[in-house]
Amino acid sequence: MTDTHDSEKKGYHLALKSLEVGAIALGLKVGDELIAVNGLPFDGSTQDLHDRFGRGAPTIALTFLRGERKFVVLSNTPNLGAWKEGREYDTEEAEQAAQRIIPDGMINWEVYRDANGVYDIQTQKPSTMAIALTPLWYAQMRLWTPLAIWAATIIVTLPIGLWVVVLTQTLAWSYFWNTAPEFFRRDRIERGMSLLQVIAAKNEQRVHQYIKREFPDMRFVYDPIPEDPAAEFEGL
Repeated sequence: MTDTHDSEKKGYHLALKSLEVGAIALGLKVGDELIAVNGLPFDGSTQDLHDRFGRGAPTIALTFLRGERKFVVLSNTPNLGAWKEGREYDTEEAEQAAQRIIPDGMINWEVYRDANGVYDIQTQKPSTMAIALTPLWYAQMRLWTPLAIWAATIIVTLPIGLWVVVLTQTLAWSYFWNTAPEFFRRDRIERGMSLLQVIAAKNEQRVHQYIKREFPDMRFVYDPIPEDPAAEFEGL
């Protein structure tokens, strides 16, 4: 009787054994284990996962386990790759610790890191600031090349006439807003950064909180560089 009860308490995660495009876009890696759907423990098959998405491509919060580190991503597709059986876990314990996650209001954030542990972040989709104040957003992100190109379009079209400037800037506004995330990715990669992972969160502050908790040695790119006491002593 005890053995039967113990077996009922056991569940198995789904682990990724190969990746499709959707998983790569979410920063997932082979071996990542799916442990929850919308915050509730998931102990099912790949078909069960497809059933959770249903029709209409809803956005669902998927909680993964990478090593011992948990993280959440938003996905509107279950087609992330091929799966295999992952680690065993206690279903009762998982259910007691579970907290439902409502995807509404959350967005995916990309976290980039360089070899020195310096990180930077951006939303996967163009931010509201990028559309409302696109030039300011480019300046804030230190994306000088596209910003210079934009300024050049104003200089070139200004002598032609105001209507040409307005038309050109309307098109430029739309183009630079839609391509903002890709410009960011290319710029950070050129600076020696690479994608660490994707994290779903309601705002930037929560992303920083997660990183400080899970990666305490990392430093945000715009944080002041901490002084080295030893270097200060040597300079005296």
